Amino acid sequence: MTDKEKQAIFQDLYELYQEGELQGEAASWMKAHEQQFQHGVKGRKQSSPPINGQNDYDELKRMKGFIYSLYFFFIVLSIWMTVWFYF
Repeated sequence: MTDKEKQAIFQDLYELYQEGELQGEAASWMKAHEQQFQHGVKGRKQSSPPINGQNDYDELKRMKGFIYSLYFFFIVLSIWMTVWFYF
């Protein structure tokens, strides 16, 4: 396993390790590699701002636009059918 792979695994498991959720071999592996890879995890956590809120907001805006377009289509279709059946 390369150092990049080890660092990726360490970063993925770091939160669980801090919370004490890891047991057995995983916990001992994390403890053995803590000094080697811990600096990468701290730098990554500070440099990446949370953007999940923005992604959720954009998704809600798209869904809102889609629903409004469906309402508009339904109203136009209703008017067209009413006129078509009436005459």
